[in-house]
Amino acid sequence: MMTRAQKRTRMSPEARREQLLDTARTMIVTEGLQPFTMEALARAASVSSPLVYKYFESRLALLCELLDREYQAMSQEIVTNLREAASFESVVRVFVQANFDHHAPGRVLPILLSQPEVAKTIQAEQKKEQRRTGQFLVRSVKKEYALERSQAELLLRMSSGASIGAAAYGARRSADRDATVEAAVRFILAGIRSSMRRE
Repeated sequence: MMTRAQKRTRMSPEARREQLLDTARTMIVTEGLQPFTMEALARAASVSSPLVYKYFESRLALLCELLDREYQAMSQEIVTNLREAASFESVVRVFVQANFDHHAPGRVLPILLSQPEVAKTIQAEQKKEQRRTGQFLVRSVKKEYALERSQAELLLRMSSGASIGAAAYGARRSADRDATVEAAVRFILAGIRSSMRRE
């Protein structure tokens, strides 16, 4: 017979699903994907293995749902931040910060995206999002600097490489996030302006 302290808290199905996904995210970030199993998840979440399988038919299904949830949250955060961006510099900062957050230690997205069988579940959404983002950025650069589309695309490709490189460096070196983001934003804007002066 269960004592009061041993009784499991009843959760709504939605809350339980989120709890299992949250627990899985924490486990993967701290321990990696290799030791992650449904049974280990059940132990960490203080539930039975059959309950975990009630919500997720397999480890792969759980990982795919976790990736989808985390990717949607990241995309929504970018959209929200872009709505608040009052200048082109602010727009650049939103995307640089997103790259830094993506590469930061303790993020589950890069871990999940490194698994091809998991990553393919959001490939279509990723491509659509990249197209939408790319078009938005090209329009922004064209408007800000009165460029041809091909010029804007080239500058954006170079800027994207700088942003990703700075984010990877920041994660590797445990550099001060805000200072490194600002350095990357200044570098990108200076690079675009410098390119404009040469034309």
